Amino acid sequence: MERREGYPNLDLKQSGDLLRYRIRKSGYSVRDIQDYLFLSCPQPVYRWFQGKALPSVDHLYALSRLLGVHMEELLAGPQENPVYREVFGEKRYLFSYLEQLRIGLFVQ
Repeated sequence: MERREGYPNLDLKQSGDLLRYRIRKSGYSVRDIQDYLFLSCPQPVYRWFQGKALPSVDHLYALSRLLGVHMEELLAGPQENPVYREVFGEKRYLFSYLEQLRIGLFVQ
């Protein structure tokens, strides 16, 4: 399916990275999430982390309640680096450097 310009899309890889970061930051393991969501195996959680799939709306809602964040804070769009922004946000110079690396300003 063709993507339309201006239509907001989700980035599965960035969303997976963000979800993994928020879960680990909160001190939960994959097994904890599996048990909390009544999943029969941990594979769906690993697929989310790898950016191969997204949680269902029900699972997103449950995770948002568990982690104390809004559902939208567990998802990322293209060109967003929410994990970098949160980790390096206080250190503006590092965040700026990472952004410049990302867009190729330091290419020789």
